[in-house]
Amino acid sequence: MADSSWDNGGQSTRAKQGMSIWAKVALGCGVVVLLGLGGCVVLGATCAHAIGKSMDGPEWGHLRRAVEQLGSDAGAKDLYEANPDLWKAYPSENDFIKTAQSWRPKLEPLPAQMPGVFGGHINYTVNMSGGFRRVELGYTNSKNALVSSRWENGRLQTIEVH
Repeated sequence: MADSSWDNGGQSTRAKQGMSIWAKVALGCGVVVLLGLGGCVVLGATCAHAIGKSMDGPEWGHLRRAVEQLGSDAGAKDLYEANPDLWKAYPSENDFIKTAQSWRPKLEPLPAQMPGVFGGHINYTVNMSGGFRRVELGYTNSKNALVSSRWENGRLQTIEVH
């Protein structure tokens, strides 16, 4: 007849080798969580890059050209004449040219492509309402000078160097 007792009669029991089932479940869940977090980071970075590139408007090219023009008195004169709204900030052409002269030591050419907005060198704000587009665009160059501008429907309203 079979012994119905749970007692092993003093025989030694061998310890199980390997991880318990709960340790395996916990390890599997940990791997899933890490993969999920990694996927979220990659997705977030991809979206941020796409958003930054989609904001790249025509104003960057215009600002590059304006900075080039500020490099000479003739260029500053042409910039002032081509953007009649600048008279609100600079009442006369001579005022604008004198101001541009004071900015020249701080200026340097802007990069051909607009840097990403998450790189820290760009301030870029776009407001659109009823077909009206207002853009505030600033760039901090390697001389730590901030070139800031405001554009309304593609027309330069103000430009400053701080």
